[in-house]
Amino acid sequence: MSRHPQDPNARGRSAEATSAEGAGSRATSGEATSIRAGEGRDPVITGWRHGDRVVRWMHGDRTVRKDFAGPTQAALAWAGRVLVVEALDDAPYTPTDNAVVYEADGTELVRLAPPRDLVAEPSWVFGFFTAHLDARGRPVLVVATQVGDFWGHPDLASGTVVDVQEWR
Repeated sequence: MSRHPQDPNARGRSAEATSAEGAGSRATSGEATSIRAGEGRDPVITGWRHGDRVVRWMHGDRTVRKDFAGPTQAALAWAGRVLVVEALDDAPYTPTDNAVVYEADGTELVRLAPPRDLVAEPSWVFGFFTAHLDARGRPVLVVATQVGDFWGHPDLASGTVVDVQEWR
């Protein structure tokens, strides 16, 4: 669960309230979800929980399955795509591009890299910590650094995060 006060998931909304708002195509960290797509347009994350090494979603009448080497931190669906945040690698000087966006059919669209210019030293950027959908249904990614966290929206064209702000 997010610790940011503006995160709609931080308010502990029930699954019924979330579904009633038309957000049935998402699952966020800590939640187990198995919801059917309203009209089959968007992928639907099924049975995912924070820490799972497998993320599954329904696309049409088939199940798409992605296996990961480590535990996943977040999985959500929006606008016909699925975003998965993989585990942070805490070893020094390791790649921090631990978020990936898939098309509904399971094709990898882009692997996202956090901005390296957030702090004085690029090696202080650890990677993506979690993700959720904002009130407008857009994905928000949280970037963990040695000196504080930041958040922003993914830019699928550039493969990074834009509109970055401090997460406090």
